[in-house]
Amino acid sequence: MPYKVGAKGSYGCSGYPAVKDDGTVMGCHTTRAEAAGQIYAINRSEGNIGKAMPSLKEGDWALTSHGEEDKFHIGQVVHVMYEGRLGVEGGEYTLEASAENPAVLIQLYEQDESGFWEATREYSACMMSLMIPIDPLPTEPELSDMEMAMDNSMMYQKSIDPFNALGRIEKKDYSSGARERMAESGNAMPDGSFPIANATDLRNAIQSVGRAKDYARAKAHITRRAKELGLTNMLPSEWGAGVQKSILADAFDPTFFLK
Repeated sequence: MPYKVGAKGSYGCSGYPAVKDDGTVMGCHTTRAEAAGQIYAINRSEGNIGKAMPSLKEGDWALTSHGEEDKFHIGQVVHVMYEGRLGVEGGEYTLEASAENPAVLIQLYEQDESGFWEATREYSACMMSLMIPIDPLPTEPELSDMEMAMDNSMMYQKSIDPFNALGRIEKKDYSSGARERMAESGNAMPDGSFPIANATDLRNAIQSVGRAKDYARAKAHITRRAKELGLTNMLPSEWGAGVQKSILADAFDPTFFLK
């Protein structure tokens, strides 16, 4: 395809430009998704969609549009089928895959307020001929192995207050979608509060437990996550008895082994 999404702030745009291969700016947009949407619309109007078969594999990023007018689907390829049927036989959205035109399933992503893209629980299937490859979307960076090791090492330095040692790390503000998924996995409380995925989250949860609507349940949740992360040394000393009681209770709870 002779078009691409330029980098933010390039080609005279304050946002993201939709650019032709010869450098012509087709439009400037606030988000990368809007720029990609214009590129798809241009290709569709020029009859380019379906003319040249893209080469997509699992892990690639792609854009497509089908169903509602001007509704674009952006995401990461999770499955490519070269033969057979994708979907239920006789279903409205069943796709017949072939080596000449494979069926592609992508996991949809949405952009949050910080500008990063976050995976959703929605998927979209389409023939490869109707898709446009795009550059990888910027997703929120995760702590590197070295950063994680540094966090863990500070926790075990008894001469240093772990709360002060970790104070330099900003509190993570999880999106509503992320909190929902963490609640389903047990990493957050059912309402999405007190999400705990790492040492920093645990520190934040302990510091804010006093504001919990149900202190006992919040404390039990924090204690459980500390055990699962192997970070019980971060728990306040006055919680010691509760931690021991929880461990003993789990030992006789058959559901403990199903977690």
